[in-house]
This record gives sequence, C-alpha cells and structure tokens, in this order.
Amino acid sequence: MYDKLNVALSKDLRKKYGIRSFPIVKGDVVKVVSGARKGEGGKVAEVDHHSGLVIVEGITIAKIDGKQKGFGISPEKLQITHLDLSRSERFQKIKELANIKHITIQEEPIQEEQQKTEETKQEIAPEEVEAKEAQDKQEVKENDQ
Repeated sequence: MYDKLNVALSKDLRKKYGIRSFPIVKGDVVKVVSGARKGEGGKVAEVDHHSGLVIVEGITIAKIDGKQKGFGISPEKLQITHLDLSRSERFQKIKELANIKHITIQEEPIQEEQQKTEETKQEIAPEEVEAKEAQDKQEVKENDQ
C-alpha cells in the first residue's frame, strides 16, 4: 500500500514551480513517457494507492469478453503536464516547497486553472470519440455474429 504516488513534472512545470515531482491526484493531466503506451495521455481517472497504479482516461485494455477496462500504469512511466490546483491545499504545498528552495511563485487564480482544465478536456475529447467509435464497431461485429 502506497501513501502518496509521486510523479515527475513536465519541464514547463519544473521551471514554473521549481520542483521535480509531486503527488498525483484524480484530475491531473498526464503523459506516458515510457513503455508500450508511450506518447498517450489524458486526465487521471483514478489513483489506486493499494496497487500503486494510475488509471488514465482514454487508456484502456480489452478484456476477454470484449469490454474495455482502465489500464493501470506505473507512476514511474508518467509525467504530469497539467496540475489540478482546484484544491487550495495543493497550491499551498507547492508554495511551501518553492519557499524552501527560495523560489518565488506568482499567485494564480483558481479560475485560470479551471479554464485550462476545461481546454484540456476539449483536447482529449476527440481521442475519446475515436475510442468510443471503435468500441461501437466492435459491439456491432459481436452482435452480427
């Protein structure tokens, strides 16, 4: 069982906040940087602290009965590209860590972060549409048989 799963930050976020890694939570946007799913990414759907895996929206695996299931990815293979700072305690933690390193962080309104999250959702939407279409085609084939 894992208390917190830390994930590396993207280069932009490292420069912005002055930290290399941060605990991942549901709502963060990540990118897979190694493994068979390299290059894929999306919004974190679930963080399983028991198994130490992260489930990302849009990254699924087909079960034997044809249904799609969330694919658990190890945090070492992920990189956070956008932090979900809708909870103030996360931003406070970043400020504390930056303060230790004597780095000044500008206050960002939470509304801007929420707008960025909504923009990211819109970017991810076409991928989800393609996945849904593929799943629908597969269901039609199964029904024909």
